[in-house]
Amino acid sequence: MFFSIPHTKETKEEDGSQYTTYQVHVNGAVHSSVRYSQLHKLNEQLQKRFDTSKLSEFPPKKIFSLSDMEKEDRRLMLELYIQSIGQCAEIAKSNLFVDFLVQSQKEYNKHTDKEPVSFVVFLPDLREISVEVQGSDYTPEILTAVGNAVGVPRDMQAYFGLFLLKEVGQKKMLVRRLQDLECPYLTLKSLDNKHSIEMRRGYWSKEFENDLMKNSITLHLLYVECIRNIEDRWFMPKSDNLKKLKQLKTAGMKEQFIKLAQTEHFYGHSWLCNGTVNYPAEDEQVEVKVYCGSEKLTFVYEDGQSIALPLTRIKCWKLFSEKKDCLSIEFLVMKDTLRWVDVFTTFSSVILISMSLQSMLDEMLLLRSGKGLELTKIRANSGYLPISNKDRKNKEQETNRRPKAPSFSALQNQENELFMEGIHDDDL
Repeated sequence: MFFSIPHTKETKEEDGSQYTTYQVHVNGAVHSSVRYSQLHKLNEQLQKRFDTSKLSEFPPKKIFSLSDMEKEDRRLMLELYIQSIGQCAEIAKSNLFVDFLVQSQKEYNKHTDKEPVSFVVFLPDLREISVEVQGSDYTPEILTAVGNAVGVPRDMQAYFGLFLLKEVGQKKMLVRRLQDLECPYLTLKSLDNKHSIEMRRGYWSKEFENDLMKNSITLHLLYVECIRNIEDRWFMPKSDNLKKLKQLKTAGMKEQFIKLAQTEHFYGHSWLCNGTVNYPAEDEQVEVKVYCGSEKLTFVYEDGQSIALPLTRIKCWKLFSEKKDCLSIEFLVMKDTLRWVDVFTTFSSVILISMSLQSMLDEMLLLRSGKGLELTKIRANSGYLPISNKDRKNKEQETNRRPKAPSFSALQNQENELFMEGIHDDDL
């Protein structure tokens, strides 16, 4: 997870006194707004329960009011501090930190759990599924409720995820996958009516679809999502295949439809964003559409040509905090030759690309290890499974059963860059 505190806000108390709040973003999206005192209390609690020696320094209390420069220094220190928590798996997945994030999101949205709420999640065919939940229910709880309502077998619900999409013209653009530690109802409540939440496939590799096609419900979900992706031009089948796909659709032959679609180059890819890249020419920025899928990051150029960067040739990638619209990828262009490929887009899209690369990498390593699909490992965003509202009394026992954190590592150097590790030298 990537945390940032890009903004502060001066807020007035009822008595007229002022205080500063810090806007916390998780993976590029606004999550909550907290006071220094809340973060200070969190730091004290963490120090009592964990070894915090590897965390960045927490800014000390001040007796007198802070100047504008001192406020900015404090913001930067708090940002480094919460980013260092995100890189410490033991702390980041702890009940203490997860509860802090959830509670701060509830306070930011002024939400209290008084009565259950009706929450709508869309399927890929735009059918609405309404479930009754608590507003503070986590993403895994909502996903389970929707899966049960649709009839997805419990052991197959791990193959799906909840995604935030935004209406852009006549289409819906992928914004991000919802975090396990956020509350979908509160997330949607804080956004405009152009946003919606959909249940879609939550994996990259089509290898997982053999099992899904054996069940009529999950087969249908794959089928309607494939049709939707073709209609939204996430991938365009070749003309011969397109004609055959239309015939199979008319005949209602869903499994044959999916198997034929799987032969297409961009099947299973997600269109992440538009942007510009300095590739293949280093000294020229060209406009592209950015896709992820099939263990590759792919750039599609305006003339329809595409160039793929296989994961196995990506050494690492960086998110520059001083250039928030840039993701730099160290890529093995040929044997013994590495070069940086810069992708310029919006900051939220930079985060989306980074998280997509990481989830694709985790899934690739999982498949190559010979292990089957596991609920706690397929999740694209985490490895962090918060305790449900129904099980809060058993927090300490549940902590020991939590999954390990995902395999990415991140370091910050003196230039304040975030490095995310991809394939090691011996994997190239």
